[in-house]
Amino acid sequence: MFNDFAKYPISIYNSLLRWLISFIVPFAFTAYYPASYFLQDKDVIFNIGGLILISLVFFAISLKLWDRGLDSYESAGS
Repeated sequence: MFNDFAKYPISIYNSLLRWLISFIVPFAFTAYYPASYFLQDKDVIFNIGGLILISLVFFAISLKLWDRGLDSYESAGS
């Protein structure tokens, strides 16, 4: 269901949904912003900076989850 948002350009959505697609569930950073960088060549700083920022945030979240998983891991056997 949420994957359908990535199929269309975010310019067709209202501002609240556009913000959600860009920052909360970052589908726009995987599809729309890289394509707009090559096709329209505007907001270069936002595209590259936003992509790096979102990538670092999700990397930090996944690293925290990985550490939590390692802390709660108990092996079976001897």
